[in-house]
Amino acid sequence: MRLGIIFCLLFFTMNSFAQIDTTVSLVSKIDAFPQFELYDGNQIYMMGYTTTIGGAIKAPSPTLNFKEGDSVRIDMWNLSQGPPHTIHLHGLDVNQENDGVPALSFAVEHDDTGSYFFKVPHPGTYIYHCHETSVLHVQAGMYGLVIVRPQSADTLTWENGYSFHREYAWMTSEIDTNWHVDSIINHPHDTTATTHLILDYNPQHFLVNGMSEHQLDNSSAEIVGGEGETIYLRLANIGNYGNTYLFPAGLNAVVIASDGRPLPASFSADTLEVLPGERYGVLFEANSQFLDSIQVDYFSLNTQEVENTQYVNVDINGYVGVSEINIESRVLMYPNPASSVLNIEFENDEQESGFVRMTNMLGQNVLEQKFSGSKVALNINTLKSGMYTVQVICENRQWRQQLIIN
Repeated sequence: MRLGIIFCLLFFTMNSFAQIDTTVSLVSKIDAFPQFELYDGNQIYMMGYTTTIGGAIKAPSPTLNFKEGDSVRIDMWNLSQGPPHTIHLHGLDVNQENDGVPALSFAVEHDDTGSYFFKVPHPGTYIYHCHETSVLHVQAGMYGLVIVRPQSADTLTWENGYSFHREYAWMTSEIDTNWHVDSIINHPHDTTATTHLILDYNPQHFLVNGMSEHQLDNSSAEIVGGEGETIYLRLANIGNYGNTYLFPAGLNAVVIASDGRPLPASFSADTLEVLPGERYGVLFEANSQFLDSIQVDYFSLNTQEVENTQYVNVDINGYVGVSEINIESRVLMYPNPASSVLNIEFENDEQESGFVRMTNMLGQNVLEQKFSGSKVALNINTLKSGMYTVQVICENRQWRQQLIIN
């Protein structure tokens, strides 16, 4: 018992070799009880990957972020109480031994571990998912995004590619609640079986980043930006239905990448179709301020009929860069780039009251602080390196500026 505990601790904490740039630890497991909440309040069983033993299963599973050229090790511990699992790196072009297809790679049995080693080949958007009994396991929740960025900058699509101010990533899927019951998901592993009987697939829930309907309102998926900002939206479809995206004309959408590769020629499009397993990269640059939504239609591949539609809010407000917003040049933010403390001062020691809000490239709030006076200092040493948007919001006016944290 003691040796087992020691092994588990070593499994999740040790660095394997000096040449490994990034090590990721994932637990593949099944819910002990229904806890994944749908928009209607119902809770269901899920399979999935988590970063800790006790972590709640979410859909999608945690996003894996890598740099082009990194040497990566992914450690997986299977605690699924029965079926084996793998990690298939969909579209990433790794060697077969580490690609997670059981017949060509390996599967990890219950309470066993396995490691995948690879060198990250190309910047782009990819998918990881289980390839064991994949029709069931993927629909059950065993999937997530892989995002590869160039070495030079997180705000480039690829080396010498497009630069952007903000980034969002959407993964679409569906759920048939009849599949998410203990008798279906928690199936025993039978090494002699060649087939696994499942029900007809009739999804009732259609998801963007694991959410639908009112769950998408004011969520991390909502596109928030300023006039003139360049926004990069990564799209991936892991469901069994096709998706048709309808973009507001004001976003001036340009499709620049497909399946982890730059397109030979980008193209403008208000409509984009994304089939199961496909990924696309879309750039937005709004030339006006507006409130609207991106429409996502889910259509059956058998009938081509649209069976559901979801809407994700788009809020374009303000302008890119503080110099365009702040005509009076009354706010000074320094240093930029910053590492531990960000200072904000009003010119001429003018007294103001309000609050400062910081959002990351996914539009998520990472810091909010009230202030009163002519100066405010923000402690930012707990924030990760990257680009952020800083908003200073007072009673009758606001200012916005991009900030880089080292």
